[in-house]
Amino acid sequence: MTGLVRKALTIAAGFAVVASVASAGVPDAAFSTIDQVAVGTNLGTLTTQSGFPLNPGYDVTVRDVTNQPLPGVIVSLNYSASGMKVYSTQNAGTTINLTSCVISRTTNGAGQVVFGPRTAKFNDANTVEVSANGVVLGNVKGRSTDIFGEAAGTTGLNDLSDFSNAFLLVPSTVHTNYDVSPDGLTGLNDLSIFSLEFLTGPALTFCP
Repeated sequence: MTGLVRKALTIAAGFAVVASVASAGVPDAAFSTIDQVAVGTNLGTLTTQSGFPLNPGYDVTVRDVTNQPLPGVIVSLNYSASGMKVYSTQNAGTTINLTSCVISRTTNGAGQVVFGPRTAKFNDANTVEVSANGVVLGNVKGRSTDIFGEAAGTTGLNDLSDFSNAFLLVPSTVHTNYDVSPDGLTGLNDLSIFSLEFLTGPALTFCP
């Protein structure tokens, strides 16, 4: 190996180290984890996803390129491209940008954050953008017990009719699979989630 080649390799290695150090502390999509479906309700319920009873709600864990968790990071769910509706009332600790339909929370000491989104309508085309300090971590599906997002701002009778049809006749209906069960079916857990919202969920107003 010539001295020139050795010098070039040394310089390249140095750049790699600098790049790694520069990326430390910056959210990295490859090491961060996000749930694949954001389930919304009127109550802001932390819905239990099938197989993960100890981790209800929409969960995000933010890590950097060294796989270290990042506390104090602002995680945002952006619904602007989804066609869904975001309620102007959100859970305590959740901030909302009313003009852009973005809700945000701050990660804890373990780099984790849990949302109980208050949203309406649904979109199963991965159009809800998840980001951390502006770094896009991925795009996910969105569902809600307020299926139609009507002006009343509640999980109402039309939603009940749609859910009942799915539960009784077409259990393979995707947008009512609120517990995100692997079989994709609308079952008893989904009925429990929907019933709570239909019976006790408040009427809310949407962000403009």
